[in-house]
Amino acid sequence: MSHRFTPFNITILPRETMDWEGFLANTPEYSIALDGMVHGGPNYDPTTNHINFDHHSGVVREATMSTAMQVFFAIKGGLAKALARNGRIDANIYINDTDQDTAFAVWLLINYKKFEGTQNIPHINRLLALDDRWDITGGAFPMNLDDQLIRQHNWVFRPYAELRKSGGLASATPEIMLNNLEAVLSRLDKYLMGQAEETELDTRHEILHDSPQFKIVDEIGGNEARYYLFSNGMDAFISLVARRPDGRCVFSVGRRSRYIPFPVTKLYSDFNEAERLTPENGWNGSDIIGGSSRELGSGLAWEALRDIANDRLRKEGIIL
Repeated sequence: MSHRFTPFNITILPRETMDWEGFLANTPEYSIALDGMVHGGPNYDPTTNHINFDHHSGVVREATMSTAMQVFFAIKGGLAKALARNGRIDANIYINDTDQDTAFAVWLLINYKKFEGTQNIPHINRLLALDDRWDITGGAFPMNLDDQLIRQHNWVFRPYAELRKSGGLASATPEIMLNNLEAVLSRLDKYLMGQAEETELDTRHEILHDSPQFKIVDEIGGNEARYYLFSNGMDAFISLVARRPDGRCVFSVGRRSRYIPFPVTKLYSDFNEAERLTPENGWNGSDIIGGSSRELGSGLAWEALRDIANDRLRKEGIIL
């Protein structure tokens, strides 16, 4: 499904992914992929003006900017000149999700003229810095949660948070994702104009498993619950993000940083082996945060994930 947000044509392919070669072969010139649409980290082909803004796979997560921040720096670096044809931009954006980072990146691209050169919008910079810190770390970056900016961030991205918590994101059609994207873009417009509202964090959660090494959490309140738990000392986690209508579940797995001994990438392999999946269609992500298949979810119960994780920790000598 495609929709026009001048000067960009946005194509939404829910839960689909490509590799860089497939992106070059199957999309037109002057195409931009955002935030996990294309595997392999940031990339640019100056011949065709294909661009991948990404920080999910093939990167050192903590040393790689969020997708929205990469877009911001690209705008400052003259992105519009690379995308211009016959004096005007007519480019394509491809996304497979409408999460906070993706939506913010889309909004920045649409509004690129406001940020070129030395132009500066301080309150947008603050919101972007918060998005960058939380998105890079999967919510682990410590913040004072009793802060107006946190509540405004929560309000801006509430439409996505509600769709994610409901389980509807896992089966959302392109039309549903488009409506969700438009709702967030509208709130970013209001934030730009100084008309943002505030929403308190929904920190509701249930601890399903607790050990010195990691917790398993039912994120009833969504990402906000994870922010709260990290701010209160959690170092590593497996989170039940949502229950899908088909009975399968959506999980995230991660750690505060690379300095926490919780072997996230090896757990992807272990979980994929248990589900007979591969990194291409199953569990995947960066070295500090990832999760179950965007398309398939997971058929494993949290108890099975707990047991597999504990087996891996024993193999690694992290627990005896």
